[in-house]
Amino acid sequence: MGPETVNRNKASNFYGPYAGRDLYITMYQDSEREFIVTHNADIKPTVYFIGRETELEYLRRRTEEGRKSVLISGMGGIGKTQICRKLFDEYSKIDKNRPFSHIGYIEYDGDMNNSLHTCLKFKKQERQEDNLEAAWRELEYLASDGKLLLFVDNVNKPISADSGLQRLKEIPGALVLTSRRTAFSKEFEPYRIGFLDMEQCKEIYRFIRYEGSKEKVPEEEIADLEYIIGTQAAGHTLTIEFLAHLARTKLWTTKDLRDKLTDKGFQLEYKDDEDKLVNIQKSYEALYDLSELSDAEQNILEAFSVFPYIPLKAKICNEWLLADAGVSEDDDALVGLYRKGWLQFDIKQQSYAMHPVFAQFIYDKCKPEYKRHHGLIEACRKSLEIPENGSALECQKLVPFAEKMIEKLGIGKDIRQVGFISDCAYLLSYIAEYTKAESMYKMDLEIKEKVLGKEHPNTAASYNNLARVYEDQGEYKKAEELYEKSLQIRESVLGENHLDTATTYNDLASVYDRLGKCKKAEELYEKCLQIREDVLGENHLDTATTYNNMAVMYKRQREYEKAEKLYEKSLRTRKSVLGENHIVTANSYNNMAVMYRDQGEYKKAEELYEKCLRIRESVLGENHPDTARSYNNLAGAYKGQNEYKKAKELYEKSLQIREKVLGENHPDTIMSYNNLGGLYLSQKKYELALANCFKAYKTFLRVFGVEYLYTKTTHRNMQKIYVEWKPEGDFEQWLEEKMKE
Repeated sequence: MGPETVNRNKASNFYGPYAGRDLYITMYQDSEREFIVTHNADIKPTVYFIGRETELEYLRRRTEEGRKSVLISGMGGIGKTQICRKLFDEYSKIDKNRPFSHIGYIEYDGDMNNSLHTCLKFKKQERQEDNLEAAWRELEYLASDGKLLLFVDNVNKPISADSGLQRLKEIPGALVLTSRRTAFSKEFEPYRIGFLDMEQCKEIYRFIRYEGSKEKVPEEEIADLEYIIGTQAAGHTLTIEFLAHLARTKLWTTKDLRDKLTDKGFQLEYKDDEDKLVNIQKSYEALYDLSELSDAEQNILEAFSVFPYIPLKAKICNEWLLADAGVSEDDDALVGLYRKGWLQFDIKQQSYAMHPVFAQFIYDKCKPEYKRHHGLIEACRKSLEIPENGSALECQKLVPFAEKMIEKLGIGKDIRQVGFISDCAYLLSYIAEYTKAESMYKMDLEIKEKVLGKEHPNTAASYNNLARVYEDQGEYKKAEELYEKSLQIRESVLGENHLDTATTYNDLASVYDRLGKCKKAEELYEKCLQIREDVLGENHLDTATTYNNMAVMYKRQREYEKAEKLYEKSLRTRKSVLGENHIVTANSYNNMAVMYRDQGEYKKAEELYEKCLRIRESVLGENHPDTARSYNNLAGAYKGQNEYKKAKELYEKSLQIREKVLGENHPDTIMSYNNLGGLYLSQKKYELALANCFKAYKTFLRVFGVEYLYTKTTHRNMQKIYVEWKPEGDFEQWLEEKMKE
């Protein structure tokens, strides 16, 4: 049995798995839960959010009083999401005296069950069909002490139309939903935003119109301002901000602004039953007339309309946008669009952005086309290239822009566009966004198969790229199939001695090695090495990669002398070409350390692991799978030196990252449980050791089968633990009974 856990839902004790209702659901232990219980831990307000302190303070008070639920209602573009993000961001940064035990942020996608399953962190079940119920059980457990704060953003259905929302209303604790609907449900207490009183709206106008100074709206213009706020802007606070900005940049008095709005026929209207603006686009088009802009200005605005609502540095805006517009930095086109009210500018970050209200109507009106933005796409592609030092921390910030451009410019329908898609996919794979990378590589492959045919060398390259993503995700059988497909084409079209063919020999050999097909792996590595040494020479990075990979294979077979010679050759080349602090050089440090650890030379291993870890943390960040691998490996070195506390801390840190980034069924995640089992064995904590190794074994068996190398390894580890624990016992009988549980 596992450690005792209190089930606050049923006020009873249970051990390990939660056998509530009619399903056997395995849940997290309390020690495994984090403060932020959803995957959306990076939810932040935009820098352009105007505080709405009155509304924020009232909402803070209501949530901290533990109100069962709160509905925030307001018109489109009013800032409902931004208020929730602001509050979520505040609570996520509080370290002490937190009013909540857990917080979460769910983005509603039209179905509450699906939204919860996607966003919530919960223990994945052995049966896929049990995962939804497991998510709900986790949420109910988290909320059972009344100290959960959960945001559910953009609920666009009534409760009666969504069974998940019906179940959500029974959840205790503070729930904050955003919706444009006012007729929602009596269970959710309404709190309307975006309808600040007249004095507060006047203060917003004054603050923006006079750039934060203490200057006041002249007394004789107060009546005009009240008319603008109450009638022409319909109390829409976001519109009041835009109008104040327009008056400031155009140097209009409040009376001038009223007259201009009247001349343009600008007057917002909304439906009371849905709080929905019904003519916002028409009114904005009248006020912000695209026909008054030059073609260059329209081209720039089109580009912003396909961007996410994220600030983009002015320097990057110049690099990306000006070529297509046919202007230079000296023309000050971006500054001009800001002064005319089209763009927002953040002086601290030196960044531009366009509010979604403008972006939507420009996108609908102009229908941006790929052919008008070749320069933008090429400049973005170059910005996604990983720099020579191997750090993708800067270029990965631009991934949301690339993703939006692919979606909104229809990229992915033409063979000329595959380079952009492929480069974006490579970066996503590099930063361990494997699911997104897989989707883009599939898009790339689909175009090539359609245009070039299935036997073309470029199509073979796409098979190879997609296979590599499957390999990174631990789906070795899928990777093997695609590598073999790629190899068949490359051998047939390019010949056996071509460098591209050698690449597939290398990649396929890696998968064979992981699957325990050692003889096949060795044959392919030798073929690859022969080609690379002949064509590229011994001191080329690709040749060094093959030395490294062959060394990994020999190390796995415990042929340490062969492995060490190849590791040293690979490391020598990498240090010479890339330098000591490159991420690829770090991989060599790591692999050599593994070899030393396996031979019991823990001090040597520890030194190299620490060297590797410093580079990976610096270049890749703490939450990358390779960094997690370093934590795991360094833990192994500590374990070998009986520093069990240090080892446990790092093993658990590695496991946490792997579960989050790779998922519970990835081989590296499963091996983390096996490694924890080994640690507990070293401490003679046999039950904990067996529990962790059994978890690894059962998952390996289910996902990869009985012949998989690590399934066999974990089976041996369990047997070793069991025999040491119960020398007279029958291990196979114990395992058979355990599998039936």
